Amino acid sequence: MSGEGLISVRFPRSLLGVFRAGISRVGVDLHTGARYLISGLQNLTPDELIAIPEPAQELDNPRVSLYVGWALMDILAEFCQKTHLSTSSIMRRLIYGLFIQRSIRFVQHSGNKEWRLVSVQNNDENTAFKRIGEKNRAAS
Repeated sequence: MSGEGLISVRFPRSLLGVFRAGISRVGVDLHTGARYLISGLQNLTPDELIAIPEPAQELDNPRVSLYVGWALMDILAEFCQKTHLSTSSIMRRLIYGLFIQRSIRFVQHSGNKEWRLVSVQNNDENTAFKRIGEKNRAAS
């Protein structure tokens, strides 16, 4: 991670293409897409993140600089410390889990309309929201 709220991430070229295609469907750029993913990271446990595999390695892994801002860099730094994964690894896992493996997804909570990134186990989002509610109650 570097100054000015920028992160530098290495992506396999095919994963970068999947990320670009996925975010273009909702009309945002790479920077905004990265911010959404990092914001959603707070709803996953370190174990859920680690459970998402790294995508296959490729010969071409371009480095992409993404402006995410200081607050989101702090979230990434916290997950790097908890999981011992690099920033690039975390971002690759999030993109792979969301767009390819579909082991995580954004779900809108019906009560407050907030979008959350949740780990999908047996496609049961209600279980994921129940777990999030329990985690939030325990934190308060």
